[in-house]
Amino acid sequence: MPMILTLKKFFVNKDNDYEEMASRVGAHRIFLENILSGQVPNDEYGPDKLRSYCESLVQGQRTGVEGLEDGSWSVSPDPSEISQEDAMDYHYFPTFIALAILTHCSRKFPEQIGSIPGLEDALVKGFHFAASSNLEGFGFNSLFQQIESILILGSGGCPAWLKEHPEACPSLVERLREIGREYRKRLDSGDTALSFGGDYKPQFTLAVRFLEPLLD
Repeated sequence: MPMILTLKKFFVNKDNDYEEMASRVGAHRIFLENILSGQVPNDEYGPDKLRSYCESLVQGQRTGVEGLEDGSWSVSPDPSEISQEDAMDYHYFPTFIALAILTHCSRKFPEQIGSIPGLEDALVKGFHFAASSNLEGFGFNSLFQQIESILILGSGGCPAWLKEHPEACPSLVERLREIGREYRKRLDSGDTALSFGGDYKPQFTLAVRFLEPLLD
């Protein structure tokens, strides 16, 4: 079997080294993709290890941190030093990844992972932190970052979970509906190119498919 990236525990970075934090977030994104593709769990990394990792996410959710609202999985040890421009990369994207992992795993392995104490509370807090970004992104890159946010959350089945638990975070449910309707309009009108070039029709299409549980 080829080497598959797996993680044992969620850690916050030791300092605000941007390269290290980016690498940490990237590793979590690959781990999510390995889980979604069915490569994890496997013979070497069984359901018990995946449960242990998910427990570390629940236990490692950030609260009481200066410069950061509660409920994130930011990888920055000192968020007060992170600029608004970098907030998506180091606060929000790792939070979206953690939400996608916990949502997917709790639904796929309800007995082993869905039963983790505090998991649902962690999801609710995480979705409220996600809503605090208004899923806007930042600057010229904002629409690209928004699409990435939807694709990460959608890949883990977060919209479907929110449809089943609409009281968990009504503001995020409404925001996701707004974005889904906007993306449908873009697809209908052919407005799928981003400002820096490139046609993102496949990404808009996939995002709408992920958001369908919340759309009329």
